[in-house]
Amino acid sequence: MSKIEQAATQKDAPSAGSEHTEKIKSQILDKVGRPPRLHRVEVCRHHNGNYRVNIWERLEPTGDTAFSTRAHILASYYLKVSDSGEILHSNPLLTKLRFSA
Repeated sequence: MSKIEQAATQKDAPSAGSEHTEKIKSQILDKVGRPPRLHRVEVCRHHNGNYRVNIWERLEPTGDTAFSTRAHILASYYLKVSDSGEILHSNPLLTKLRFSA
């Protein structure tokens, strides 16, 4: 296999960290709860098993914004994750969020 083909194959293969994205999302939502207006959970891998997770919430539509989605970060966490995708440490601590009704 040529160097170009090897590079393309390595580029297309998922990295070890990306395998854990869904596992991290489910662990986060299990620990903090699922917001009623959840927009998305964003998981960003940094380095050495460190991740940043942002929980985005849709805002209530106001007036003429019916055609656009407004969202804001409801909570944000910096995590240390094991090689198997288990959350080892979180800053801030993962506690149940209080949601407005």
